[in-house]
Amino acid sequence: MRCRSLRPQVLAALTALLLLTHVERPLLAAETSTQPITPDSTVVAVVGGPGGMGYWIVSVDGSVEVVGTSIVPPLGESEPLTDSVRSAYEGAPGALGIWLELVNGTKVAIGDPGPRIFNGHERPPGWLTGLAVKQLMRGKWVDGIDRGCVAELPRAVRIGQLLLPTMQESQFGAAVEEARDHQIAGILLAGGATPWIGRRVEELQEFASRIPLLMAVDEEGGRVQRLRHVLPDLPSAGRQVNERLEIVAQRAERHATQMLELGFNVNLAPVLDVGSGPGIGDRSFSNDAALVTDYGIATIEGLSDGGVLPVAKHFPGHGSASEDSHDGRSQSPSLTQLLQDDLVPFEAAISTGKSGIMISHLEIPGLTGELPASLSAAAIGGLLRTDLGFEGLVISDALNMKAVADRWPVEQSVVMTIGAGADLAILGTLADVGPAFASLDEAVYQGQLAVERVNDAATNVLRAKKVNACTLVGRVRGVFNTVHDW
Repeated sequence: MRCRSLRPQVLAALTALLLLTHVERPLLAAETSTQPITPDSTVVAVVGGPGGMGYWIVSVDGSVEVVGTSIVPPLGESEPLTDSVRSAYEGAPGALGIWLELVNGTKVAIGDPGPRIFNGHERPPGWLTGLAVKQLMRGKWVDGIDRGCVAELPRAVRIGQLLLPTMQESQFGAAVEEARDHQIAGILLAGGATPWIGRRVEELQEFASRIPLLMAVDEEGGRVQRLRHVLPDLPSAGRQVNERLEIVAQRAERHATQMLELGFNVNLAPVLDVGSGPGIGDRSFSNDAALVTDYGIATIEGLSDGGVLPVAKHFPGHGSASEDSHDGRSQSPSLTQLLQDDLVPFEAAISTGKSGIMISHLEIPGLTGELPASLSAAAIGGLLRTDLGFEGLVISDALNMKAVADRWPVEQSVVMTIGAGADLAILGTLADVGPAFASLDEAVYQGQLAVERVNDAATNVLRAKKVNACTLVGRVRGVFNTVHDW
């Protein structure tokens, strides 16, 4: 058997360190083809390393990742595997290898069998963390391992990471309790800010050191600038469009740097709405989709270069909406018109790979029925995720806006938006956190909300924080779990 490696997308982060030694083959094996199997990197077993040090992680293609030990099984040469690995078995105690059983019944050995075998839920704590550290040292992020670690986090952590309450600076002290009890993703600042805002954010982050908080704010410019009393004034989008693109990008980068100094790492901007519809006005760059695209992308690039996550809004476009969704139900133009005009800037934002997307409460004729886009799987999972290929962070618009709140209490709307494909739900107040948390827990327990959807959403939130979930597995074990066991 010759040395084989993990498939290409995993090879960058995992090193197949071993050569496999043939031990036993059924008689019929000599009469069959010996074409090598197609590599498959699915983990089938985790083996405790020699002397209790580290782990040997066995994949279905027979490759092995060594974590936390420099000892590898003895090297050997033989024919390639002709089938996938089904399981790994314990060998003689005290030896330096493991047995593999292939799907076709063939048995082979990696070195000299011996260490204890861990399968399924018996996998030892920390093995994913060790693997993650090796990934991070290589500057890589492996999707399968990352998502696997999220599934190992306490249920309370996974649910809490989906909630972003809105609060004023004076309420930040109360957020300490919510960060502890409900593991909230972060805070969206409402109202203004005082010169002490930076210190207050720093204190919150120190308390939440296990999982950093997303500190979000609306810094669009013009009449929507929450940090206007502590940061330089930003012109509105309608004014910025009269400036050169490089000036817009440079200002956005400079502003992002200043936001970070105060502790804010998410900007719910730019507005990519085409047109000055109800509630928008000079928050839009232009009635021309091309201009909105150019200036919106300049802003996204600038904010990102300055270290802040931009969140483009209000998908699929509020510029031609029938009403202001703060005040009640609102409808967008037809999907055909959206694709020709309003969605153009959002497609450009998606192509940058640098922006989150905020979902509006617009009803889209022919797509969402009477549901707002923020609660519609057709809009989020279908149009945004599948049709436009967006894989980043999706944030709902505030669930206390009348377009939603007049018809659904937060206990229902939060389950609906996460179920539809949003990753992070903006709540109206801190008081909404408890009911929202409990309703998500109950919905998963009752089967109304898939565990996988919660895991995917939490994965996207943690990635937006630039936190590898594998590094949290050991750090959050003391967190209380949810009421329901799912």
